[in-house]
Amino acid sequence: MTKTGEHHNGGGANHDPTTAATEAGETTTHEAAGAPTEQPHTAADVPGGAEAAEQANGADTEADILRGELKRLRERSDALQDDLKEANDRVLRARAEMETMRRRLLGEVDAARETGRDEAIAPVLAVYDDLERALVVASESDDPASIVTGVQLVKENLERQLAALGIRRVGFVGEHFDPHIHEALTTIPAGPGLAPGTIAQVFEPGFVHGERLVRVARVVVVAEHQAN
Repeated sequence: MTKTGEHHNGGGANHDPTTAATEAGETTTHEAAGAPTEQPHTAADVPGGAEAAEQANGADTEADILRGELKRLRERSDALQDDLKEANDRVLRARAEMETMRRRLLGEVDAARETGRDEAIAPVLAVYDDLERALVVASESDDPASIVTGVQLVKENLERQLAALGIRRVGFVGEHFDPHIHEALTTIPAGPGLAPGTIAQVFEPGFVHGERLVRVARVVVVAEHQAN
């Protein structure tokens, strides 16, 4: 009987290892099931995290705005540079055209001056030719008075040449005194055949070109009133 009891206790000591492992696994599973599961922390779970995230988003937005503004400014700067270059090109072209026009005008002015000089010299040359002929006639004549006729012809020819240029003489004896075209050197009292305010004598005749005075006539004028 005693052996039978000992055999029973020995059988309890030699427990199956597989059974023990199973029981241990079940215990661990129950413990794990009962323990709360830890979740990863978010910015909202951290104190002040939501505010920091909002500030970070705001900073990103402001940076994007600044980058966009900088891009627009660069594009505007490039456009202004192009406009400035085009304006400079236009200025250079305008200066070149003005310089060309200035040279052309100077050339035309010089040509007109030369033409005017030639036109003014032509009557003088005609007078020179007439004087040459008058001297030849006077030298071949025994009458010195014959030269007067030659000089008179020279004078008349010169007047025709001046008239062809639109130049006419002013200031004749008996002509009414006009201070715009006559210069009174002196006055004389009125008398028979001398009307007051008229020209009594001409020292130098005057000339006008159209309405423009070329040279004033220097004359002696009959006084308007007899001095007491």
